Amino acid sequence: MGAGQRVIDSCEVGANETSRDFPRLGAVSAFPPPPQPNMVVHAETPPEPDMSRQWRQSGPRLDPDTAEYFRRALETLEEGLSEEELALFTPNVLSEVSRSLPAGALHPGGSRLLLQLLPRAPPDTLTPLLLHLGGVSRHPRASRLLEAALRRLLRALGEGHALGAELQGALGQLGALLGQDLGGLARDPNGSFVLRALLGLLSGGTDPVPPPKGAEPKPKKEELNAKEAWSLPEGAELPPSFRPLLEELAQGLEQQIPALLSPACASLCLQGALRALHRSQSPSCSRFCRALIGCLSQDSPAHDQSPLLTSLQDPDRSRLLEAAMTVLDPPGLRELFQGHLRGHLRGVASHRVANHGLQRLLDHAPEDVVSEVLSELGPALEEPLARGHPGVILALLGAAQRHPRLQGEALRCLFQALRCWAPPHHPHCVTALAQLRPLEGGDSDKGAEPESLLHFRDPSPIVRALRALPPPALAALARSGPGSRVWDAILASGTVPKNPKKRLLKRLQVLKIHPKKRGEKRQNWGKNLVFF
Repeated sequence: MGAGQRVIDSCEVGANETSRDFPRLGAVSAFPPPPQPNMVVHAETPPEPDMSRQWRQSGPRLDPDTAEYFRRALETLEEGLSEEELALFTPNVLSEVSRSLPAGALHPGGSRLLLQLLPRAPPDTLTPLLLHLGGVSRHPRASRLLEAALRRLLRALGEGHALGAELQGALGQLGALLGQDLGGLARDPNGSFVLRALLGLLSGGTDPVPPPKGAEPKPKKEELNAKEAWSLPEGAELPPSFRPLLEELAQGLEQQIPALLSPACASLCLQGALRALHRSQSPSCSRFCRALIGCLSQDSPAHDQSPLLTSLQDPDRSRLLEAAMTVLDPPGLRELFQGHLRGHLRGVASHRVANHGLQRLLDHAPEDVVSEVLSELGPALEEPLARGHPGVILALLGAAQRHPRLQGEALRCLFQALRCWAPPHHPHCVTALAQLRPLEGGDSDKGAEPESLLHFRDPSPIVRALRALPPPALAALARSGPGSRVWDAILASGTVPKNPKKRLLKRLQVLKIHPKKRGEKRQNWGKNLVFF
Protein backbone atom coordinates (compact mmCIF):
# COMPACT_ATOMS: atom_id res chain seq x y z
CA MET A 1 0.00 0.00 0.00
CA GLY A 2 1.47 3.34 -1.05
CA ALA A 3 1.77 6.50 0.95
CA GLY A 4 -1.05 8.10 -1.03
CA GLN A 5 -3.37 5.24 -0.14
CA ARG A 6 -2.50 5.56 3.56
CA VAL A 7 -3.57 9.21 3.56
CA ILE A 8 -6.77 8.41 1.72
CA ASP A 9 -7.61 5.67 4.18
CA SER A 10 -6.82 7.86 7.16
CA CYS A 11 -9.18 10.53 5.86
CA GLU A 12 -11.97 7.96 5.70
CA VAL A 13 -11.71 7.06 9.37
CA GLY A 14 -15.11 7.13 11.07
CA ALA A 15 -16.19 9.65 13.64
CA ASN A 16 -15.31 7.37 16.57
CA GLU A 17 -12.02 6.09 15.15
CA THR A 18 -8.54 7.55 14.98
CA SER A 19 -5.51 7.17 12.73
CA ARG A 20 -2.06 6.85 14.23
CA ASP A 21 -0.30 8.57 11.36
CA PHE A 22 -3.00 11.15 10.57
CA PRO A 23 -4.99 12.08 13.68
CA ARG A 24 -8.46 13.49 13.36
CA LEU A 25 -8.61 17.27 13.21
CA GLY A 26 -10.16 17.51 16.62
CA ALA A 27 -9.06 19.85 19.38
CA VAL A 28 -7.99 23.14 17.87
CA SER A 29 -7.48 25.98 20.28
CA ALA A 30 -9.31 29.29 20.15
CA PHE A 31 -11.53 28.53 17.12
CA PRO A 32 -14.52 30.82 16.68
CA PRO A 33 -17.81 29.05 15.88
CA PRO A 34 -18.90 28.88 12.23
CA PRO A 35 -20.38 32.24 11.19
CA GLN A 36 -24.14 32.56 11.11
CA PRO A 37 -25.94 34.57 8.43
CA ASN A 38 -25.39 38.34 8.69
CA MET A 39 -22.74 37.86 11.38
CA VAL A 40 -19.04 38.79 11.23
CA VAL A 41 -16.50 36.21 12.36
CA HIS A 42 -14.49 38.60 14.53
CA ALA A 43 -15.72 41.62 16.40
CA GLU A 44 -12.59 43.76 16.23
CA THR A 45 -12.41 46.78 13.96
CA PRO A 46 -11.08 45.67 10.52
CA PRO A 47 -7.38 46.50 10.21
CA GLU A 48 -6.03 49.18 7.93
CA PRO A 49 -3.81 48.29 4.94
CA ASP A 50 -0.64 48.60 7.04
CA MET A 51 -1.69 45.81 9.42
CA SER A 52 -0.41 42.88 7.31
CA ARG A 53 2.35 42.01 9.78
CA GLN A 54 -0.05 41.95 12.73
CA TRP A 55 -2.40 39.73 10.71
CA ARG A 56 0.40 37.24 10.13
CA GLN A 57 1.21 37.10 13.82
CA SER A 58 -2.35 37.03 15.17
CA GLY A 59 -5.35 34.77 14.84
CA PRO A 60 -6.28 31.33 16.18
CA ARG A 61 -3.54 28.71 16.27
CA LEU A 62 -3.57 25.00 15.54
CA ASP A 63 -2.69 22.34 18.05
CA PRO A 64 0.47 20.27 17.29
CA ASP A 65 -1.41 17.16 16.13
CA THR A 66 -3.39 19.08 13.53
CA ALA A 67 -0.29 20.89 12.29
CA GLU A 68 1.43 17.52 11.92
CA TYR A 69 -1.53 16.25 9.88
CA PHE A 70 -1.12 19.12 7.45
CA ARG A 71 2.61 18.46 7.14
CA ARG A 72 2.19 14.76 6.41
CA ALA A 73 -0.70 15.30 4.00
CA LEU A 74 1.29 17.92 2.10
CA GLU A 75 4.29 15.59 1.85
CA THR A 76 2.09 12.85 0.45
CA LEU A 77 0.53 15.19 -2.08
CA GLU A 78 3.92 16.45 -3.26
CA GLU A 79 5.21 12.89 -3.65
CA GLY A 80 2.62 12.40 -6.35
CA LEU A 81 -0.74 10.66 -6.55
CA SER A 82 -2.61 9.06 -9.40
CA GLU A 83 -5.76 10.64 -10.75
CA GLU A 84 -7.90 8.08 -8.94
CA GLU A 85 -6.09 8.71 -5.67
CA LEU A 86 -6.42 12.47 -6.10
CA ALA A 87 -10.14 12.10 -6.73
CA LEU A 88 -10.47 10.51 -3.27
CA PHE A 89 -7.73 12.45 -1.53
CA THR A 90 -8.97 15.96 -2.39
CA PRO A 91 -12.56 15.92 -1.04
CA ASN A 92 -11.61 13.88 2.00
CA VAL A 93 -8.77 16.18 3.04
CA LEU A 94 -10.90 19.26 2.36
CA SER A 95 -13.60 17.78 4.58
CA GLU A 96 -11.09 17.29 7.37
CA VAL A 97 -9.59 20.75 6.95
CA SER A 98 -13.04 22.35 7.10
CA ARG A 99 -13.24 21.26 10.74
CA SER A 100 -10.31 23.52 11.61
CA LEU A 101 -11.31 26.70 9.81
CA PRO A 102 -10.32 29.49 9.86
CA ALA A 103 -7.16 28.50 11.77
CA GLY A 104 -6.30 25.73 9.29
CA ALA A 105 -6.29 28.20 6.41
CA LEU A 106 -4.11 30.68 8.31
CA HIS A 107 -1.52 28.03 9.18
CA PRO A 108 1.44 27.92 6.73
CA GLY A 109 1.15 24.18 6.13
CA GLY A 110 -2.62 24.22 5.86
CA SER A 111 -2.54 27.13 3.46
CA ARG A 112 -0.02 25.42 1.16
CA LEU A 113 -2.03 22.20 1.23
CA LEU A 114 -5.28 23.96 0.36
CA LEU A 115 -3.70 26.00 -2.43
CA GLN A 116 -2.60 22.81 -4.15
CA LEU A 117 -5.97 21.10 -3.67
CA LEU A 118 -8.31 23.93 -4.65
CA PRO A 119 -7.74 23.82 -8.45
CA ARG A 120 -9.23 20.30 -8.51
CA ALA A 121 -11.68 20.59 -5.62
CA PRO A 122 -15.35 19.66 -6.15
CA PRO A 123 -17.39 22.89 -5.97
CA ASP A 124 -19.59 21.81 -3.06
CA THR A 125 -16.54 21.25 -0.84
CA LEU A 126 -15.71 24.97 -1.00
CA THR A 127 -18.73 26.15 0.98
CA PRO A 128 -16.93 26.04 4.38
CA LEU A 129 -14.07 28.15 3.02
CA LEU A 130 -16.45 30.86 1.82
CA LEU A 131 -18.31 30.89 5.13
CA HIS A 132 -15.31 30.91 7.45
CA LEU A 133 -12.72 33.02 5.62
CA GLY A 134 -14.81 36.06 4.70
CA GLY A 135 -14.14 37.64 8.08
CA VAL A 136 -10.37 37.27 7.69
CA SER A 137 -10.19 38.15 3.99
CA ARG A 138 -7.42 40.68 4.66
CA HIS A 139 -5.08 38.04 6.01
CA PRO A 140 -2.42 37.23 3.38
CA ARG A 141 -3.03 33.46 3.43
CA ALA A 142 -6.81 33.70 3.70
CA SER A 143 -6.96 36.13 0.78
CA ARG A 144 -4.96 33.78 -1.46
CA LEU A 145 -7.24 30.87 -0.57
CA LEU A 146 -10.42 32.85 -1.15
CA GLU A 147 -9.12 34.06 -4.49
CA ALA A 148 -8.21 30.51 -5.53
CA ALA A 149 -11.60 29.18 -4.37
CA LEU A 150 -13.51 31.82 -6.33
CA ARG A 151 -11.46 31.13 -9.45
CA ARG A 152 -12.12 27.41 -9.00
CA LEU A 153 -15.87 28.05 -8.88
CA LEU A 154 -15.64 30.01 -12.14
CA ARG A 155 -13.78 27.14 -13.80
CA ALA A 156 -16.36 24.70 -12.44
CA LEU A 157 -19.14 26.72 -14.07
CA GLY A 158 -17.23 26.56 -17.34
CA GLU A 159 -16.98 22.77 -16.97
CA GLY A 160 -20.74 22.50 -16.67
CA HIS A 161 -21.02 22.04 -12.90
CA ALA A 162 -24.08 23.57 -11.27
CA LEU A 163 -23.64 25.52 -8.05
CA GLY A 164 -26.06 24.27 -5.41
CA ALA A 165 -28.32 26.46 -3.31
CA GLU A 166 -26.07 26.09 -0.26
CA LEU A 167 -23.00 27.20 -2.21
CA GLN A 168 -24.84 30.16 -3.76
CA GLY A 169 -26.01 31.12 -0.28
CA ALA A 170 -22.41 31.03 0.96
CA LEU A 171 -21.40 33.32 -1.91
CA GLY A 172 -24.20 35.69 -0.99
CA GLN A 173 -23.05 35.76 2.63
CA LEU A 174 -19.47 36.38 1.52
CA GLY A 175 -20.59 39.26 -0.71
CA ALA A 176 -22.69 40.78 2.07
CA LEU A 177 -19.78 40.51 4.51
CA LEU A 178 -17.30 42.09 2.10
CA GLY A 179 -19.82 44.79 1.22
CA GLN A 180 -19.85 46.06 4.80
CA ASP A 181 -16.48 47.76 4.21
CA LEU A 182 -15.88 47.82 0.46
CA GLY A 183 -13.64 50.87 0.61
CA GLY A 184 -11.34 49.42 3.26
CA LEU A 185 -11.24 46.06 1.49
CA ALA A 186 -10.36 47.64 -1.87
CA ARG A 187 -7.56 49.70 -0.31
CA ASP A 188 -6.09 46.65 1.42
CA PRO A 189 -3.39 44.89 -0.66
CA ASN A 190 -4.72 41.44 0.29
CA GLY A 191 -8.45 42.13 0.38
CA SER A 192 -8.27 43.72 -3.06
CA PHE A 193 -7.46 40.34 -4.64
CA VAL A 194 -10.52 38.76 -3.01
CA LEU A 195 -12.85 41.52 -4.17
CA ARG A 196 -11.59 41.38 -7.75
CA ALA A 197 -11.90 37.59 -7.84
CA LEU A 198 -15.49 37.83 -6.58
CA LEU A 199 -16.35 40.45 -9.21
CA GLY A 200 -14.85 38.18 -11.87
CA LEU A 201 -16.87 35.17 -10.73
CA LEU A 202 -20.12 37.12 -10.63
CA SER A 203 -19.53 38.37 -14.19
CA GLY A 204 -18.30 35.09 -15.66
CA GLY A 205 -14.66 35.97 -16.34
CA THR A 206 -11.36 36.91 -14.77
CA ASP A 207 -8.65 39.36 -15.70
CA PRO A 208 -4.96 38.39 -15.93
CA VAL A 209 -2.92 38.74 -12.75
CA PRO A 210 0.64 39.98 -13.50
CA PRO A 211 3.50 38.01 -11.92
CA PRO A 212 5.38 39.66 -9.05
CA LYS A 213 8.36 41.85 -9.88
CA GLY A 214 11.70 42.42 -8.21
CA ALA A 215 12.83 40.11 -5.44
CA GLU A 216 9.37 38.73 -4.63
CA PRO A 217 9.01 34.94 -4.99
CA LYS A 218 7.88 33.94 -8.46
CA PRO A 219 4.76 31.75 -8.73
CA LYS A 220 5.02 28.30 -10.24
CA LYS A 221 3.98 27.86 -13.86
CA GLU A 222 0.79 26.08 -12.82
CA GLU A 223 -0.18 28.96 -10.54
CA LEU A 224 0.49 31.53 -13.27
CA ASN A 225 -1.67 29.56 -15.71
CA ALA A 226 -4.46 29.53 -13.15
CA LYS A 227 -4.33 33.34 -12.96
CA GLU A 228 -4.52 34.06 -16.67
CA ALA A 229 -7.52 35.86 -18.13
CA TRP A 230 -10.39 33.42 -18.58
CA SER A 231 -14.08 33.61 -19.47
CA LEU A 232 -16.94 31.17 -19.52
CA PRO A 233 -17.40 29.36 -22.82
CA GLU A 234 -20.14 30.59 -25.11
CA GLY A 235 -23.52 29.33 -24.04
CA ALA A 236 -22.63 28.86 -20.38
CA GLU A 237 -25.03 30.56 -18.00
CA LEU A 238 -24.46 32.16 -14.62
CA PRO A 239 -26.81 31.53 -11.68
CA PRO A 240 -29.59 34.17 -11.47
CA SER A 241 -28.36 35.22 -8.01
CA PHE A 242 -25.06 36.52 -9.42
CA ARG A 243 -26.35 39.62 -11.25
CA PRO A 244 -28.01 41.29 -8.20
CA LEU A 245 -24.92 40.71 -6.06
CA LEU A 246 -22.64 42.12 -8.77
CA GLU A 247 -24.84 45.20 -9.12
CA GLU A 248 -24.84 45.73 -5.36
CA LEU A 249 -21.05 45.52 -5.07
CA ALA A 250 -20.52 47.78 -8.11
CA GLN A 251 -22.93 50.36 -6.72
CA GLY A 252 -21.04 50.36 -3.43
CA LEU A 253 -17.75 50.96 -5.25
CA GLU A 254 -19.30 53.67 -7.44
CA GLN A 255 -20.35 55.62 -4.35
CA GLN A 256 -16.74 55.64 -3.15
CA ILE A 257 -14.92 56.38 -6.44
CA PRO A 258 -13.15 59.55 -5.21
CA ALA A 259 -11.63 57.64 -2.29
CA LEU A 260 -10.58 54.68 -4.45
CA LEU A 261 -8.49 56.45 -7.11
CA SER A 262 -5.46 55.37 -5.08
CA PRO A 263 -3.61 53.30 -3.96
CA ALA A 264 -3.02 50.98 -6.91
CA CYS A 265 -4.92 48.05 -5.37
CA ALA A 266 -8.04 50.21 -4.98
CA SER A 267 -7.69 51.49 -8.55
CA LEU A 268 -7.54 47.89 -9.76
CA CYS A 269 -10.84 47.18 -7.99
CA LEU A 270 -12.50 50.03 -9.88
CA GLN A 271 -11.07 48.68 -13.14
CA GLY A 272 -12.25 45.18 -12.23
CA ALA A 273 -15.75 46.47 -11.51
CA LEU A 274 -15.85 48.23 -14.89
CA ARG A 275 -14.81 45.11 -16.75
CA ALA A 276 -17.21 42.93 -14.76
CA LEU A 277 -20.18 45.19 -15.53
CA HIS A 278 -19.18 45.34 -19.20
CA ARG A 279 -18.71 41.57 -19.39
CA SER A 280 -22.13 40.93 -17.87
CA GLN A 281 -23.72 43.51 -20.22
CA SER A 282 -25.10 45.36 -17.23
CA PRO A 283 -26.95 48.64 -17.87
CA SER A 284 -25.05 50.02 -14.85
CA CYS A 285 -21.78 49.90 -16.80
CA SER A 286 -22.39 53.19 -18.62
CA ARG A 287 -23.35 55.00 -15.41
CA PHE A 288 -20.29 53.66 -13.56
CA CYS A 289 -18.02 54.59 -16.45
CA ARG A 290 -19.33 58.14 -16.72
CA ALA A 291 -19.13 58.59 -12.95
CA LEU A 292 -15.47 57.57 -13.06
CA ILE A 293 -14.65 59.89 -15.98
CA GLY A 294 -16.51 62.71 -14.25
CA CYS A 295 -14.43 62.22 -11.11
CA LEU A 296 -11.22 62.25 -13.14
CA SER A 297 -12.36 65.40 -14.96
CA GLN A 298 -12.65 67.52 -11.83
CA ASP A 299 -10.52 70.63 -11.37
CA SER A 300 -6.77 70.08 -11.02
CA PRO A 301 -3.81 72.33 -10.11
CA ALA A 302 -2.91 72.62 -13.82
CA HIS A 303 -5.45 75.29 -14.79
CA ASP A 304 -3.94 75.78 -18.24
CA GLN A 305 -5.29 72.46 -19.54
CA SER A 306 -8.24 70.08 -19.19
CA PRO A 307 -8.33 68.22 -15.83
CA LEU A 308 -8.88 65.01 -17.78
CA LEU A 309 -5.67 65.63 -19.71
CA THR A 310 -3.87 65.99 -16.38
CA SER A 311 -5.33 62.66 -15.29
CA LEU A 312 -4.29 61.08 -18.59
CA GLN A 313 -0.69 62.10 -17.89
CA ASP A 314 -0.73 60.66 -14.35
CA PRO A 315 0.69 57.10 -14.19
CA ASP A 316 -2.03 55.88 -11.79
CA ARG A 317 -5.12 57.75 -12.99
CA SER A 318 -4.35 57.10 -16.64
CA ARG A 319 -4.95 53.39 -16.11
CA LEU A 320 -8.45 54.15 -14.88
CA LEU A 321 -9.12 56.29 -17.93
CA GLU A 322 -7.81 53.56 -20.22
CA ALA A 323 -10.14 51.05 -18.57
CA ALA A 324 -13.05 53.46 -19.02
CA MET A 325 -12.25 53.94 -22.72
CA THR A 326 -12.35 50.19 -23.35
CA VAL A 327 -15.98 49.96 -22.18
CA LEU A 328 -17.35 53.40 -23.08
CA ASP A 329 -19.94 53.50 -25.87
CA PRO A 330 -19.22 55.38 -29.15
CA PRO A 331 -21.18 58.52 -28.15
CA GLY A 332 -19.24 58.65 -24.89
CA LEU A 333 -15.90 58.28 -26.69
CA ARG A 334 -16.90 61.01 -29.12
CA GLU A 335 -17.85 63.32 -26.26
CA LEU A 336 -14.58 62.60 -24.43
CA PHE A 337 -12.51 63.32 -27.55
CA GLN A 338 -14.32 66.51 -28.49
CA GLY A 339 -14.37 67.89 -24.95
CA HIS A 340 -10.84 67.08 -23.83
CA LEU A 341 -8.47 65.70 -26.50
CA ARG A 342 -9.21 67.57 -29.72
CA GLY A 343 -6.40 70.03 -30.42
CA HIS A 344 -4.00 68.37 -27.97
CA LEU A 345 -3.17 65.15 -29.80
CA ARG A 346 0.46 65.95 -30.64
CA GLY A 347 1.30 66.50 -26.99
CA VAL A 348 -0.69 63.45 -25.90
CA ALA A 349 0.95 61.18 -28.51
CA SER A 350 4.43 62.28 -27.43
CA HIS A 351 3.82 62.01 -23.67
CA ARG A 352 5.36 58.90 -22.10
CA VAL A 353 2.15 58.06 -20.17
CA ALA A 354 -0.70 59.78 -22.01
CA ASN A 355 0.11 58.10 -25.33
CA HIS A 356 -1.26 54.81 -23.97
CA GLY A 357 -4.63 56.45 -23.36
CA LEU A 358 -4.66 57.66 -26.97
CA GLN A 359 -3.98 54.09 -28.07
CA ARG A 360 -7.00 52.83 -26.10
CA LEU A 361 -9.15 55.56 -27.66
CA LEU A 362 -8.06 54.50 -31.16
CA ASP A 363 -8.74 50.84 -30.32
CA HIS A 364 -12.44 51.56 -29.75
CA ALA A 365 -13.27 54.92 -31.37
CA PRO A 366 -15.91 55.27 -34.10
CA GLU A 367 -14.87 56.22 -37.64
CA ASP A 368 -15.50 59.96 -37.34
CA VAL A 369 -13.25 60.21 -34.26
CA VAL A 370 -10.47 58.18 -35.92
CA SER A 371 -10.75 60.44 -38.98
CA GLU A 372 -10.25 63.56 -36.84
CA VAL A 373 -7.28 61.95 -35.06
CA LEU A 374 -5.73 61.08 -38.42
CA SER A 375 -6.23 64.62 -39.75
CA GLU A 376 -4.68 66.24 -36.66
CA LEU A 377 -1.95 63.75 -35.85
CA GLY A 378 -1.16 62.25 -39.27
CA PRO A 379 1.22 65.01 -40.46
CA ALA A 380 3.14 64.78 -37.15
CA LEU A 381 3.56 61.00 -36.78
CA GLU A 382 7.33 61.45 -36.76
CA GLU A 383 7.11 63.00 -33.27
CA PRO A 384 5.79 59.95 -31.35
CA LEU A 385 8.20 57.76 -33.33
CA ALA A 386 11.12 59.97 -32.30
CA ARG A 387 9.94 59.80 -28.68
CA GLY A 388 9.87 56.00 -28.78
CA HIS A 389 6.07 55.56 -28.82
CA PRO A 390 5.38 53.43 -31.93
CA GLY A 391 2.27 52.01 -30.24
CA VAL A 392 0.42 55.16 -31.33
CA ILE A 393 1.17 54.40 -34.99
CA LEU A 394 0.21 50.76 -34.63
CA ALA A 395 -3.07 51.69 -32.92
CA LEU A 396 -3.80 54.11 -35.76
CA LEU A 397 -3.16 51.35 -38.30
CA GLY A 398 -5.45 49.01 -36.37
CA ALA A 399 -8.19 51.64 -36.36
CA ALA A 400 -7.74 52.15 -40.11
CA GLN A 401 -8.04 48.39 -40.62
CA ARG A 402 -11.46 48.54 -38.91
CA HIS A 403 -12.50 51.54 -41.03
CA PRO A 404 -11.42 50.84 -44.65
CA ARG A 405 -12.31 54.34 -45.88
CA LEU A 406 -9.37 55.74 -43.89
CA GLN A 407 -6.75 53.24 -45.03
CA GLY A 408 -5.32 55.22 -47.92
CA GLU A 409 -4.71 58.34 -45.85
CA ALA A 410 -3.31 56.30 -42.94
CA LEU A 411 -0.85 54.54 -45.25
CA ARG A 412 0.28 57.84 -46.78
CA CYS A 413 0.86 59.42 -43.36
CA LEU A 414 2.76 56.35 -42.20
CA PHE A 415 5.09 56.26 -45.20
CA GLN A 416 5.68 60.00 -44.96
CA ALA A 417 6.59 59.63 -41.27
CA LEU A 418 9.08 56.92 -42.22
CA ARG A 419 10.32 59.14 -45.09
CA CYS A 420 9.69 56.54 -47.74
CA TRP A 421 6.47 57.72 -49.41
CA ALA A 422 8.16 57.93 -52.80
CA PRO A 423 7.96 54.48 -54.50
CA PRO A 424 11.75 54.00 -54.81
CA HIS A 425 12.01 54.12 -51.03
CA HIS A 426 9.16 51.73 -50.24
CA PRO A 427 11.50 48.79 -49.38
CA HIS A 428 12.95 50.83 -46.50
CA CYS A 429 9.46 51.10 -45.00
CA VAL A 430 9.10 47.33 -44.68
CA THR A 431 12.36 47.07 -42.76
CA ALA A 432 11.43 50.00 -40.53
CA LEU A 433 7.96 48.64 -39.83
CA ALA A 434 9.34 45.26 -38.87
CA GLN A 435 11.38 46.85 -36.09
CA LEU A 436 8.50 48.64 -34.38
CA ARG A 437 7.28 47.45 -30.99
CA PRO A 438 3.69 48.03 -29.90
CA LEU A 439 4.50 48.91 -26.28
CA GLU A 440 7.66 49.97 -24.55
CA GLY A 441 9.00 47.21 -22.37
CA GLY A 442 6.81 44.62 -24.07
CA ASP A 443 7.64 41.31 -25.64
CA SER A 444 10.78 41.92 -27.69
CA ASP A 445 9.53 39.54 -30.39
CA LYS A 446 6.05 41.09 -30.65
CA GLY A 447 6.34 43.75 -33.26
CA ALA A 448 5.38 45.97 -35.91
CA GLU A 449 2.76 45.50 -38.29
CA PRO A 450 3.61 45.28 -41.92
CA GLU A 451 1.37 42.20 -41.71
CA SER A 452 -1.61 44.31 -40.64
CA LEU A 453 -1.17 46.43 -43.76
CA LEU A 454 -1.46 43.25 -45.84
CA HIS A 455 -5.07 43.05 -44.67
CA PHE A 456 -5.85 46.55 -45.93
CA ARG A 457 -8.26 46.88 -48.81
CA ASP A 458 -5.32 47.81 -51.07
CA PRO A 459 -2.14 46.07 -49.83
CA SER A 460 -0.22 46.74 -53.06
CA PRO A 461 2.26 49.27 -51.57
CA ILE A 462 3.51 46.73 -49.04
CA VAL A 463 3.52 43.91 -51.59
CA ARG A 464 5.56 46.05 -54.03
CA ALA A 465 7.95 46.97 -51.22
CA LEU A 466 8.49 43.31 -50.36
CA ARG A 467 9.10 42.42 -54.00
CA ALA A 468 11.64 45.26 -54.29
CA LEU A 469 13.76 44.04 -51.35
CA PRO A 470 17.19 42.71 -52.45
CA PRO A 471 17.79 39.01 -51.67
CA PRO A 472 19.94 39.55 -48.53
CA ALA A 473 17.37 41.92 -47.02
CA LEU A 474 14.52 39.57 -47.92
CA ALA A 475 16.31 36.64 -46.32
CA ALA A 476 17.07 38.58 -43.13
CA LEU A 477 13.46 39.73 -42.88
CA ALA A 478 12.08 36.22 -43.35
CA ARG A 479 14.35 34.78 -40.65
CA SER A 480 13.50 37.46 -38.05
CA GLY A 481 10.63 37.06 -35.61
CA PRO A 482 8.60 40.10 -36.70
CA GLY A 483 9.46 39.61 -40.36
CA SER A 484 8.53 35.94 -40.42
CA ARG A 485 5.00 36.88 -39.31
CA VAL A 486 4.70 38.80 -42.58
CA TRP A 487 4.65 35.50 -44.47
CA ASP A 488 1.82 34.21 -42.32
CA ALA A 489 -0.10 37.37 -43.16
CA ILE A 490 0.59 36.90 -46.88
CA LEU A 491 -0.85 33.39 -46.76
CA ALA A 492 -3.87 34.46 -44.68
CA SER A 493 -4.67 37.74 -46.44
CA GLY A 494 -7.77 37.77 -48.57
CA THR A 495 -6.78 41.00 -50.30
CA VAL A 496 -3.33 40.01 -51.64
CA PRO A 497 -3.80 38.51 -55.14
CA LYS A 498 -2.66 34.94 -55.73
CA ASN A 499 0.03 35.75 -58.27
CA PRO A 500 1.97 38.15 -55.98
CA LYS A 501 1.71 35.57 -53.18
CA LYS A 502 3.15 32.92 -55.45
CA ARG A 503 6.02 35.14 -56.66
CA LEU A 504 7.04 36.15 -53.13
CA LEU A 505 7.01 32.60 -51.82
CA LYS A 506 8.95 31.35 -54.81
CA ARG A 507 11.64 33.92 -54.06
CA LEU A 508 11.97 32.39 -50.60
CA GLN A 509 12.19 28.96 -52.17
CA VAL A 510 14.97 30.08 -54.50
CA LEU A 511 16.86 31.58 -51.54
CA LYS A 512 16.50 28.21 -49.72
CA ILE A 513 15.13 29.94 -46.63
CA HIS A 514 13.88 27.67 -43.89
CA PRO A 515 12.02 29.84 -41.38
CA LYS A 516 12.28 29.08 -37.69
CA LYS A 517 9.68 26.77 -36.18
CA ARG A 518 7.34 29.53 -35.12
CA GLY A 519 4.13 28.07 -36.49
CA GLU A 520 2.70 25.41 -38.73
CA LYS A 521 2.06 27.84 -41.56
CA ARG A 522 5.70 28.86 -41.76
CA GLN A 523 6.92 25.29 -41.40
CA ASN A 524 4.76 24.26 -44.35
CA TRP A 525 4.96 27.45 -46.38
CA GLY A 526 6.47 25.61 -49.33
CA LYS A 527 3.48 23.26 -49.56
CA ASN A 528 1.16 26.23 -49.91
CA LEU A 529 2.61 27.07 -53.31
CA VAL A 530 0.49 24.33 -54.88
CA PHE A 531 -2.69 26.14 -53.82
CA PHE A 532 -1.82 29.33 -55.71
